Amino acid sequence: MKHAALALILLCSITLVSCTRQQPQLQDVAKVDDQTLTLETIYRQLDTTNGISEMQVRMFARQWVNSELLFQEAKRLGLDNSDAVRKNLEDARRQLTINALLEKEIFNDTPQSVSEEEVAIYFRNHQEEFVLRNDIVYISLAVFSSREPAAAFREAALEGDGWDAAVAALQDPKNTSTSLITKTDSVFYTQATLFPSKLWKVASALGTNEVSFPVRTSAGYFVLLSLGSYSHGAVPPVEFVDGAIRGRLVMQKRQQRFAEYVDALRKKHTVEINLSGTSTDHDSLSQIGE
Repeated sequence: MKHAALALILLCSITLVSCTRQQPQLQDVAKVDDQTLTLETIYRQLDTTNGISEMQVRMFARQWVNSELLFQEAKRLGLDNSDAVRKNLEDARRQLTINALLEKEIFNDTPQSVSEEEVAIYFRNHQEEFVLRNDIVYISLAVFSSREPAAAFREAALEGDGWDAAVAALQDPKNTSTSLITKTDSVFYTQATLFPSKLWKVASALGTNEVSFPVRTSAGYFVLLSLGSYSHGAVPPVEFVDGAIRGRLVMQKRQQRFAEYVDALRKKHTVEINLSGTSTDHDSLSQIGE
């Protein structure tokens, strides 16, 4: 009966969420003695961007029950007050506190904080590190549900004010007859990442700024704009490696900032390092802070 009741609660909960997508109520999903798991708790800990399934709720509840049973048994045996657990808790608290400090003082920058000039300089000085291992194409594409609008879009891109203007016209709210399925702007692809696979032959044959004829696929009719192609062994454009460079520069900045920060802290404290017994010359080093 308990299992049936729980199943009914879960089913009702999922039905309510999928139909209304409203904030979940404080509804009990599982219970072990006086400890209760609510649907709201599950929602706080799971990614609910696209809703959650009944299976996700069941799995979470099962794992929570197992964890709670083990925790309560450990407490009954007094393990929560053992020296080992206290030591681990103190170690975890220490590391979490250090992590909070580093997040506040050291790791507060992002790849977006790196300037384009910094990226360009790094790329210019390290081009040999970014030589391509595969051929790549740099394209924009538009996908249509039928050939006629795809062909009309191609003509507009060729004869009008260009690709961007043709795309803007398709997305104009006044244009109610568009059959555009999706579009992608200025993206690098390898043969392994461009789908459907037949698009690679077309994309790699286009000249720079050339627009393809509509390409029929199972996903629709594709029209491609080539922004460039680069062969294996060549140096790619900086845009291709922009993200990688920003990641490297952020790491360098963090390492430098960390070294400077720790050096500043050393000057505020008395630091002693005793290496006797760990090296052949039994050095004893000490540093007195200012």
